[in-house]
Amino acid sequence: MMKLQESDLAKIKYKESKLKVQKEILTGQYSFNSLLTHLNNPKVQDKAAWVMSGVVENQPKIIKDSEVGLLLKLLEKGVSVGVERNIWRTFQFIEIPEKHQEKCLHQAFESIENKNSSIAVEIFTMSTAFELSKENNDLKHLLKEILLYKMENASKGFKSKARKILKAIA
Repeated sequence: MMKLQESDLAKIKYKESKLKVQKEILTGQYSFNSLLTHLNNPKVQDKAAWVMSGVVENQPKIIKDSEVGLLLKLLEKGVSVGVERNIWRTFQFIEIPEKHQEKCLHQAFESIENKNSSIAVEIFTMSTAFELSKENNDLKHLLKEILLYKMENASKGFKSKARKILKAIA
């Protein structure tokens, strides 16, 4: 298994080239761990995150507990909108380990409430927040309050996703 190089990610320009790298990781030509190391590389982190979300969508068990912790640290540190969106998208395909659930939910609520979050980030974050709060009535109520408050001035995409989640909460 080879290590994914910065140059491999730098070549990604279109979906086809992203899918090629994704397939190479899924078939074991490149290691998933070497992909994750590039999430800290400003030159290719957006492309690494894009590939990562596709790999995890196709093979959710590929991501380990410690790697979920790494992704949460990246969110906490602050990353580009593309990386943030793809981290939250990745979380949709996995079960967040119990030891990371509280931190993940806290960051999800912060992201939804953040006026500067992109619509795509908010929508992916809503799904994660909903999944993590399903078993706790207090957390479901908090999510409901946040969504109702944000819906007043939200985009159509946000409102559509929020309505689906509010319906599921009720």
